[in-house]
Amino acid sequence: MLRRSKFHSLVFLAAATLAALGLRQASAFEYNGEGKTLVNKRLKGSYGFAAQGYFGADFDAATRLTTGAIAIRVGVFKFDGDGHCSIHSMANKAGLQAAVTQDTSECTYEVYLDGTGKVDAVLGGKSFQTFFVLVNNGKEFMFTRREGTGTPADQGGATLVFAIAKKQ
Repeated sequence: MLRRSKFHSLVFLAAATLAALGLRQASAFEYNGEGKTLVNKRLKGSYGFAAQGYFGADFDAATRLTTGAIAIRVGVFKFDGDGHCSIHSMANKAGLQAAVTQDTSECTYEVYLDGTGKVDAVLGGKSFQTFFVLVNNGKEFMFTRREGTGTPADQGGATLVFAIAKKQ
């Protein structure tokens, strides 16, 4: 009987301590003064990347083939942790005599709670969106992009088939 009473006393003491301290769930995210998550901080620093795809890509519904020249791009994404970024890259495609080096003139990004996100940028005068997913605890992200928007002047870019970036 004494043993059971001691056990109940310990359970009561633990419950009273938890109640006094409050039950708070540990947060995996930081919050600003307005209670909004600061998930963009999950992506900060420089990430080297390599990508491959098609330049001048177009899908022919009749033949079910993607046309265009094979293209590669390597470079560096830089993220500031607050939603601003830059990209410096070099692209080459089959048939070109020389590679093209490009830098973004505009670049912003968003990271969502589920670890996915997007980059909106202008590179080489063309608008594009990059969609990504963070992996390896934010040390890497896999991404894909389609250059061009609904604006005819932005069409005819490159479609990336596979791309990965790793923290430098």
